[in-house]
Amino acid sequence: MPLYEVWHSYPLTEAQRADLAQRITAIHTTVFTVPAAFVHVRFANYAATEHYMGGKKRTGTMNLILGNVRPGSSRTRDLYESLCRQIEVAWTASVGDPATQGVAHAHLGGVFVLGTVTASYEEGFLHPVAGQDVEWMRENLPKFQALADDGNEFWRDMIAELRTREDFKFGFENV
Repeated sequence: MPLYEVWHSYPLTEAQRADLAQRITAIHTTVFTVPAAFVHVRFANYAATEHYMGGKKRTGTMNLILGNVRPGSSRTRDLYESLCRQIEVAWTASVGDPATQGVAHAHLGGVFVLGTVTASYEEGFLHPVAGQDVEWMRENLPKFQALADDGNEFWRDMIAELRTREDFKFGFENV
């Protein structure tokens, strides 16, 4: 459902990328009722990308995170701003504080949350409108369970996660 793009000119290690991806996923699944399996985090080395800010070239010094999420009536500006702040904290926790490292280009230059995912199709299913995730999961749970039972790793992982989350506690006794 959501797609987070981490554009980094600062060279992130595999461990930093994995940690940041986990943190962004946890933030998104906490702020919005979404299974982790649907949260995409993509990294792009941005070091050589031509980037201008205020008309001045900033190539090689920019780190940005773009979150493409579903808009919805329950998703307020305050909620999106909180998401931005939490992602900034996640960056610092994963990459380190540039002030203490003495490495200015490790700084996260911006977080942009774009409510642009109007519709999405993934793993054989159209996603619900934002805010209707629990109902959608409840309605499709037997299909998801059947896919998991057939050995599909994606669905096995998602079913395992749903069984542990309070916000998705429903109907597992029948599947």
